[in-house]
Amino acid sequence: MSDTILGFPEAARRLGVPVRVLRRAIRHGKLPKPPHVAATAILPAEWLANVQAAVAASPHALSRALPQKVPAFARYEGTSAWHRHRNRVRNFAHVRAAAK
Repeated sequence: MSDTILGFPEAARRLGVPVRVLRRAIRHGKLPKPPHVAATAILPAEWLANVQAAVAASPHALSRALPQKVPAFARYEGTSAWHRHRNRVRNFAHVRAAAK
């Protein structure tokens, strides 16, 4: 491995994910931040090793799935949407109960 890798595209390619997934994981604090980021980033090999260790420690660090938001009809009990979409509310309640 060379001393530095040039930019996020190369790092993402080595991790096997798109650049946006890598940037999102860094932004959300799931992966360590690079030491210096400007318009162009030169990422040291130590940083890539730290990221690979973080991914090995937490398999969901580069997860693309976002948590499901609560649908509008399930947010407010007693609203017109709650009454109009009874089947959706019931199905959503079953999915929430199964996830716990």
